[in-house]
Parts: sequence; structure tokens; C-alpha cells
Amino acid sequence: MTRLPPLEFPFDDDEREGLHELLSALVEDETASTNRVALCEAIATALARVGQALWVSGAIVGPHRVSGESRFGFGDDRVVGVATVAQIGGELARASIGLLRLENRYAASALVRQLFEIEYLAHAFAGEHDSAAEWLRADEKERRNFWAPHKLRNRADGAFIDAHYWSHCERGGHPTTAGMALLPDHSTWIHTAFLWVDLAGHLAHIWEHVVAAAELTLGRPMPREEWLPDVDAALKAWLASDLLYAALQDLGAARYGEPRSEGSAD
Repeated sequence: MTRLPPLEFPFDDDEREGLHELLSALVEDETASTNRVALCEAIATALARVGQALWVSGAIVGPHRVSGESRFGFGDDRVVGVATVAQIGGELARASIGLLRLENRYAASALVRQLFEIEYLAHAFAGEHDSAAEWLRADEKERRNFWAPHKLRNRADGAFIDAHYWSHCERGGHPTTAGMALLPDHSTWIHTAFLWVDLAGHLAHIWEHVVAAAELTLGRPMPREEWLPDVDAALKAWLASDLLYAALQDLGAARYGEPRSEGSAD
């Protein structure tokens, strides 16, 4: 039987059996699976490509070297900040894809937990014009005091849920017994399709925020036809076919309601 992710809110036996049947059927949808993987690959490539292009531009062109505001001598710290987060996101995404292809669920989950923080930063950069430069210039103390994950969640106006982050910390961020569900040959084994869904959802959000942040810092639309020819098509195909993602989104909404920050530590 297909193993479900942990469902920690009340279901009666009939409801749980129905969910097993529904999700088990959706896991076997080959079209959705193909489109899900294609989306992850397209966004991983696009993040790396956009990050590299922004890096070249921001390192050379801009006012911050002349004004002395850049600690590193970059032309535009805002652009380089977005570039750095995009490139890190691309590297994490590529590695996660490789690990999932090898059925290494635990290690892949650990990297997806890192992608949470990329999503938080990209969201912050998309919402405030100078935030990417402020992040780039922050020292270690400033990063801990202002840019820590729980600080970003608290400033995100309810866009993120603390429990989502913590569930990933439990299953892939820190060594805990909850991680047994991701290890080989355990009775609580979870099907890899659920991890692909998780990765696809986070990458789709990261991509949306990175594009918005890049356009905000550059002051112009991204040249999508030149840099990103495959992403829009991959997103359209994925959203049209991935009923497993839609079902898990509905389950999440039933459990958590509207996203909100609960003010916990990281």
C-alpha cells in the first residue's frame, strides 16, 4: 500500500481509508509524475541561469561600488543579493532532484528543508526594494537577529506556517525518529512521489518570488523568452495535471486553515 505523509489531525477510519485509496491512485498517475519532475528540472535550471546572469550584471553595473555602500565592491548589491539566493536555490534544487532519482529520500528532504529558507528570502526580496542589499551586507550577528527563519516568517504577513518548517526539520533537518519514514526498509516508508510534490510546490513558489525580486531590483521585466523558455510551459502542464499536489494542498488547508505566523524560534 502507498504510504501517506503523517496526517496529524483527526480522521475517522472510513475517512482515512478513503484518503489512502485516493492518494494511492494519484501517486500512480504517470502524466502528473512526468510533469512534476519536468517542472522541478526546469525551475532548477532557470534559477541557476537567472542567478548567473544577475550575478554578472550586479557585480559590474550599478551605483554601490562608486558610492562605497557595497562591502564587496559590487556594482549593485540588490541584484547580487537576488542572484546569490537564486544560485543557491538552483544548486539545492539540482541536488534534490538527483537524490530523489536515487530514492535517497532522507537526504533529499534535508535539502528541501534548506529550500524553505531560500523561499523565505526570495519572498522578502520580492516585497521590499532594498532588502536583498541589506541581506547581502549583513554580518553574522545581523543575520541571526534579523534574517533568521523565524524572523522572516514573522515579517511575512502570514505567508508561511511555522509548523510546515518544523515538520521538515523533524523529518529531514535534524536527526530524529520522525526521519525513519524516509529511510529504506522501514515500515513507515513514504512514497517518493510525495517528496517530488513537496519539491515542486516549493520550487514553484521560489520561482515566483525570485522573478518578482529580480524585476523589482532591475526595474524592468525579466527577458523571459531569452532566459526562461521552458518554465512557463512546465508550470502550466504541472498545474493542469498534478491532482496529488492539489489534494495535498486541500489537506493542508483543512489542517492549518489560513497560513499564519506563530512566533516560534527557528
